[in-house]
Amino acid sequence: MIKCLFGIIAISALLVSCGGEDKKGENADKGFYSTEVPEADVLRVGIKQLEDSLMKISQNTNINKTVTNLVQQAYLEKLKLMYEAYPKDKDAALSLRKVYMMYSAMGVSELSVKYADSLIEKYPEYDERWLALQSNAVYYDMEVEPRDKDKVRFYLEKLIKEYPKLDPEIIEQAKSRLETIDLTFEELIKQQN
Repeated sequence: MIKCLFGIIAISALLVSCGGEDKKGENADKGFYSTEVPEADVLRVGIKQLEDSLMKISQNTNINKTVTNLVQQAYLEKLKLMYEAYPKDKDAALSLRKVYMMYSAMGVSELSVKYADSLIEKYPEYDERWLALQSNAVYYDMEVEPRDKDKVRFYLEKLIKEYPKLDPEIIEQAKSRLETIDLTFEELIKQQN
């Protein structure tokens, strides 16, 4: 048993030392720890697997909350890596959208708004960018304390200007909210009753 253990240690030491000089030179300026970024297609597979895992977890009420949190964090990290490492990839904007929506679902609104803003700024041609504008308007209207009506106005005006052919009901709601921007959401509800 001891001979086997020493054998494994010796082989491990040999493997670590073989070729170490070449890698040391390549990674010298990267610091002690560095990680290779997977290809975009590999990331896509990992993201899909984590989405499937999250779907299964959501259907099982016996799953530990810690496990759910760990899977959510792994999912978020893969999504962030996709848009950061491959910003011109066909799925970069979608990954960013999934990041802000996941943070919103997790109740981490500040991060949701931050990543929605990144989507708004970095991907002006993304089809579903309007959702980020709408989401951020709602955040500044209903969640942030104190309410920031200037930000609400900014996002709603941008939504109306940039997406005039969007669902007329959404545009009408945005215009209506701009007309009543001085009222908080609670005051607006009281006025309508």
